[in-house]
Amino acid sequence: MAGAMAGRVGGHIEQQRDDRLIDHLGRAAVDIRVVATVCVLAVLLLYTQPSLISPLWFLAPLALCLWRFPGRGLCAAVLMVVAWASVSAHWALVDRLPASADGDVRWLTGTVATLPERGPFRTRFVIDTGGERPDRVRLSWYRDAPRLVPGDCLRIKAKLSAPHGSANPGGFDYEAWLFRRGIDATGYVRQTADCSRAPLWTLARLRALALARLAPYLRNAPMRGIIEAVSFGVRQHITDAQWKTLRATGTTHLVAISGLHVGLIAGLLFLVARWLALRWPGRWPAQRIGAGAAIIGAVTYAALAGWALPTQRAVVMVTAGLLALTLARDMPLSRALAWAALAVLVWAPASVLAPGFWLSFAAVAWLIFLSNVVRGPRWWRLAAMQLGLVAALTPITLWLFGQASLVSPFVNAALIPLAGIFVPFVLLVVIATLIVPALFGPVLAGLAALMAQGWPSLVWCAELPAAFFHQSLSNVWVVAGAMLGATWLLIPWPWQTRWLGLVLLLPAFGLGVAPGPTIAPGGYRLTVLDVGQGLSNIVETAHHTLIFDAGPAYRTGFDAGAMIVVPYLRHVGRSYVDRLMISHSDTDHIGGAAAIDEALAVASRVGAGSRHPCRAGQHWQWDGVRFAVLYPSAAQVRNASASNQRSCVLRVSGAGGASLLTGDIEAPAEHALVARYGQALAAKTLVVAHHGSNTSSSAEFLAAVHPRLALISAGWHNRWGFPRISVLRRLRAVGAQVSDTAIDGALRVRMSPDRAEPQLTRWRVWHRRFWQLPRAGG
Repeated sequence: MAGAMAGRVGGHIEQQRDDRLIDHLGRAAVDIRVVATVCVLAVLLLYTQPSLISPLWFLAPLALCLWRFPGRGLCAAVLMVVAWASVSAHWALVDRLPASADGDVRWLTGTVATLPERGPFRTRFVIDTGGERPDRVRLSWYRDAPRLVPGDCLRIKAKLSAPHGSANPGGFDYEAWLFRRGIDATGYVRQTADCSRAPLWTLARLRALALARLAPYLRNAPMRGIIEAVSFGVRQHITDAQWKTLRATGTTHLVAISGLHVGLIAGLLFLVARWLALRWPGRWPAQRIGAGAAIIGAVTYAALAGWALPTQRAVVMVTAGLLALTLARDMPLSRALAWAALAVLVWAPASVLAPGFWLSFAAVAWLIFLSNVVRGPRWWRLAAMQLGLVAALTPITLWLFGQASLVSPFVNAALIPLAGIFVPFVLLVVIATLIVPALFGPVLAGLAALMAQGWPSLVWCAELPAAFFHQSLSNVWVVAGAMLGATWLLIPWPWQTRWLGLVLLLPAFGLGVAPGPTIAPGGYRLTVLDVGQGLSNIVETAHHTLIFDAGPAYRTGFDAGAMIVVPYLRHVGRSYVDRLMISHSDTDHIGGAAAIDEALAVASRVGAGSRHPCRAGQHWQWDGVRFAVLYPSAAQVRNASASNQRSCVLRVSGAGGASLLTGDIEAPAEHALVARYGQALAAKTLVVAHHGSNTSSSAEFLAAVHPRLALISAGWHNRWGFPRISVLRRLRAVGAQVSDTAIDGALRVRMSPDRAEPQLTRWRVWHRRFWQLPRAGG
């Protein structure tokens, strides 16, 4: 009796202690959603500054908040998080290779830190040098690369480059990508030597060995990449065609381990462990055992996936929810999401720069909101949540990527329920194969073959008319309006008032009142894109678009047409190209043409690679702007000894002035132009010939053109040393203001009828970020 009473009293005291703890946490988390939102926005503001603010600047405001500020809790939390983000950014920049050391050749000793990406022409991997400067280096191994495994020790001689990438409106920000991943330098392997260290056993090494164990059963399977993606988060074997299908159907999230996958595994483990605990002899805390198994399973699955951002968020949310369930307290999902956002922000502040951060948290937050406002039968709630999620995420997707899928709601409505069966089953077969490969390997191969049978159905959906569309959505107010419109449509108000939500959504899809042209008749905009060592110029008039050269394409996979030119044109809303003109057949000018032809509607092609050669005397007029080909003539083409001497020269003249696009012509062609046109060559803007080579930009030619602006397209620290110092001197001698894409990024010149001088915008100056190399470094 006494023992039973003591047990009851002890249990009561323990329950009171738990109640007080939960009540305290509840009071502390009253405004956690506000704290998380403000912290995320504050860190985003910090990380989009042109120069990094020192954490010391936050000490005085923090002291003031703690002393007299009324909302001291929120104020102090935000300042501490932002100060930590500043400290983290400073640490990330300490070990970076400076621009002054770009091109250095050094011996590095370290371990392979990531799963290598093997391609037909190179292997890419990250080496961790163990505290040396630079600390983490992303390297390419072009010839005779061995089969590398994470944890392997390497001693290599590498040519290093400071973190640098092309900088263009609407393009992929490679420098930001390197910064988020803590990469301090890039380079390529030149020489190797023996390394005496033993391999380092890391999580990445275990993942690589597991993948190698599965490889014999998946090597020839078309679905290998999909299986590896949902089990290990490795997507390098997903083909370009498969990615295209996934994007067109809006199902890329199904092969990116995130909350859906982690939640499925955690939920399944919770139910199984709880069921076993309830049936095991004796009295066991089934709820807590189930929660413990689910948390361990979620953490393990996230670790197998490489701890990507969506898995971090999912693990924090699952853990918070299961702890609340175990302690018999109801924690709103919105608070669990807020805690997850803060945890990710503290763990990796630079995550706010990743599109996945916004898509991941926005999707979950929106589903939580919809679950609270959508009413009706279960089928209607599920359909409304699916459609509402697509309606809300489409503007964000268009803003971030300029593309979205229209068949996504219907495809996901069918595939997401199947994922609840498919993902656990794939993981079960994968684990069984790792343990007993001889027995379960054929089962895994059979599963891959079964998936391949169903894949054509997804391809059919992707190929439906208008299944996938591109739309420029760079205006943040349009995005905000679309989000508000989606919310308005789903709030259970009378239908007579919901039409306003549809009106707010229309601009996001290019509907409604069309804006007038941003370029006045007679004016034009010339953009020299930053394509590395190559050339691509875009000329836009009020209603027409010309591409002059398409940039380079390399066998390693980089294609300026697909990765720079097409995204730029979609970003500015120019998906229709009136003319694609290729100056000559060199790869750094024609390489991207095929990708442009495939991705955009091109009305006509002129020059190299087409049936219509570029010849002097050709001319046309668009929107009050005149285009005239000045070189070469048919005779000059016949007499040319090199492809550069056959390069087209195009003059663009409008009410605001003329521009001269010269391709790769050299001094003999320049002499011929001066002899024929003389002072009629004068132009306010000159795209400098042959990337600034000393064989071009002769003194007599520059004297005849006499440009105010000289724009050079060249690669960062290229091996030819372009632009040459002698060329820069000659340009400055005629009074030209010189800009170089390698230093300034994309160069945009606006010629307006109401302005006497051309207006120049340098993308790296306009869009400056603190992690970018200083412009003086070029």
